[in-house]
Amino acid sequence: MQTLHSYGLPTLAAVALAFGLAGLASSSFAADTAAPALAPAPPTSGLSSTANYKEVDLKKLVSDSRTEVPGQRIIFAPSPVKFRATLAARPAPQKADYLMSALSMMKVSNPPLVSQRIGLDYGGDKALAAYIEDGVAARLSKDVLPGQARTFYAFHVYNHSRGPALLVTSFSD
Repeated sequence: MQTLHSYGLPTLAAVALAFGLAGLASSSFAADTAAPALAPAPPTSGLSSTANYKEVDLKKLVSDSRTEVPGQRIIFAPSPVKFRATLAARPAPQKADYLMSALSMMKVSNPPLVSQRIGLDYGGDKALAAYIEDGVAARLSKDVLPGQARTFYAFHVYNHSRGPALLVTSFSD
C-alpha cells in the first residue's frame, strides 16, 4: 500500500487539500478551545500576518495529530494556532527542507527563514520539537530560559507519527 508520502507532489497536494482542509474544518483537535485571538507580533513571512490564531490545548493537538503509520506525513494548508507551553530546549540547528517543500506545495509565497527548532514541554512523555523562524529564535534566546512558560503562536503545517509539525512565528508572556 502506498502512503501519501510516496505519491508524487501534485497528487499529494491534491489529497492533502481534500482531506486536510476537511479535517481542519471540524474541531477534531480543538474541541474545548476559546475563540481565535490575534497574535501580538505577526510573522514577517508570506504566512498571513493577519491570521486569527485558534487557541488549542497542545497536549490534545499532539495526540490528535499523530499519524498511524511511522514516517507518514499528511500536509495541509497551514493553520494558525496559539497555545501555552514551557520552553524545554533553546533554539538549535534544524534542517527545514521538508517544511519548505510543504509550504511550497501549499503555495506559501515568501516563506520564512527557518534553520532552527525548539523543544516544547506540553505535559507529554517528552518535549515536542517545533520549527521556529530565525528572527523569533534570536528573540527567544535572549528573552526566555528553559523552564519558563510562554504563549506561542505557530502554524500547523503537517502531521507525522510524532504529532504536529509546528512553525513558531511569535511568542508572548
